[in-house]
Amino acid sequence: MEHTERATRDKERTRRAIIDAAAAMISAHGSGVSLADIAKEAGVSKGALTHHFGSKRELEDALLADTAERLRAEVYAHVDASETTPGKLLRGYIRAITSDSSVVRELYSPSAMLMMLGMDQPSSPALERDAEAWREEFAADGVDEATSLMLRLAADGWAASNDTPYLTAGERELVRARLLKLAGG
Repeated sequence: MEHTERATRDKERTRRAIIDAAAAMISAHGSGVSLADIAKEAGVSKGALTHHFGSKRELEDALLADTAERLRAEVYAHVDASETTPGKLLRGYIRAITSDSSVVRELYSPSAMLMMLGMDQPSSPALERDAEAWREEFAADGVDEATSLMLRLAADGWAASNDTPYLTAGERELVRARLLKLAGG
C-alpha cells in the first residue's frame, strides 16, 4: 500500500511539474514551444511527458483546467460565509477578481492572456466544463442572470485593465466599490 501511495504522489508531482513548466514555457515563448522543451524545463524525458499527456492538446487542456481550478479556489476563498443575501458567490467573484491576489494577477497578466490567445485550440473541454459549472453556480446564487453576467464581465475587464495606464488606483477602488454595491454588498 505504501508503494502505491508513493507512486501516486510521484505521478502527481511529475504531472504538476509538467503543467508548471508548460505554463512557464508557453508564457515566455508562446504556444509554439515544443513538448521536448517543456519536458526539459520540467526535468522529465519527452517520453514521460507523453505518458502523462498524449498530445500537446491534452497538455494545453490540462493547463487550462488547472488555471480554471486555481481561479475557482480563489473565488471561493473570497466568499463571505456569513452573508445571507442573494449574490454571495457573485460578491466573492468580484472581490477575488478585483483583489490584489497573486493568482488573479497572474491569470489576468498580459502574458497569460497572450498564452490563452496563442493556443491552437479555439475551445477546450476543460474550459467548457468549467464555464458550465460557473453558469450553474451563479444561477443558484440568487441574482438575475443578466445582472450577474454583466457584473462578472465588468470585474473581468477591471482585472484585464489592472496595472495599465487605463485604470488609475483611484478608478480601481471606485469601480470595485460600485461593482460590490451593484452585487448587493
